[in-house]
Amino acid sequence: MPCLFSVLLLFTRKTIVQHRVTPLSRATAFLYKEYEIPFFWWEPLELLRKLTLTGFVLIVPQQWSLLRLVIAILVSLGSLVLLLVGQPYNDP
Repeated sequence: MPCLFSVLLLFTRKTIVQHRVTPLSRATAFLYKEYEIPFFWWEPLELLRKLTLTGFVLIVPQQWSLLRLVIAILVSLGSLVLLLVGQPYNDP
């Protein structure tokens, strides 16, 4: 899904930045309408974060549960830093 969302946003990025409405940009508005225009790509990044925290961490063997925890903490902290620095949402 993050790849599909990224491809859709890649095809519509020009119309998003120029504030034009096309059938494809209208159909994909759920991906970018809550974010500032420079951060129209935020939704695939957020979905990737969620997938990493809930699924990809489980790829690490259970014997290395501490490594799972460290990866989850690093992903969460990285996401928090990007969120605080970028402030991508239209409505704070």
